[in-house]
Amino acid sequence: MLPRLFLPQSVVAVAAVVAVAALSFGCAPQIGDECETSVDCSQGGERLCDITQPGGYCTVFNCEPDSCPDDSVCIAFAAQLSANPACNSADGLSRFSRSFCMASCSSDQDCRSGYQCLDAGAEGNAWGSVLLDADESGKVCIVPASEAMLPEDAEAAVCSNEAAYSAAGSGGGGASGGGGTAGTDPTGGGGAAGSDSASGGGD
Repeated sequence: MLPRLFLPQSVVAVAAVVAVAALSFGCAPQIGDECETSVDCSQGGERLCDITQPGGYCTVFNCEPDSCPDDSVCIAFAAQLSANPACNSADGLSRFSRSFCMASCSSDQDCRSGYQCLDAGAEGNAWGSVLLDADESGKVCIVPASEAMLPEDAEAAVCSNEAAYSAAGSGGGGASGGGGTAGTDPTGGGGAAGSDSASGGGD
């Protein structure tokens, strides 16, 4: 009979910890994974679960350029006030913009069910989003936007100050016209009332 081998309890404990750690790292959630709470995305709180997305979406909120984990990029949404490139601000991002780490992809097969591999960094996209990372692709796993993309022949005049002043002037003229109409009615009413009073006095 072969002799039984006995290992110190400390060695057994260390081996168990190493095994658990290996399993944990092997199953670590990735950006874009399904989730119900932020704990599903990370134990330390560095990643959040965006429950507004179908099935939840593990992400990092308020990411900085080139700061997202591997296989993900930083996208700023609502970065422009309009999907029309002519309306883009040369001063930088809109104050309404919010940035998130999004799962990178090269085709729809890289994404979960219900998501598509779309370029969130393309000019004139329906999310008004921009890619903040340098030398990266803006193609990410994302839910398609509900609204249609901006037509290529969309007018840029709506973004100009001249158009804004023109619209304001037209609106002012309309208001004046309304005032004139309103002023006419009281005059007529007053005349009718005076006539009635006069008639009553005569009787």
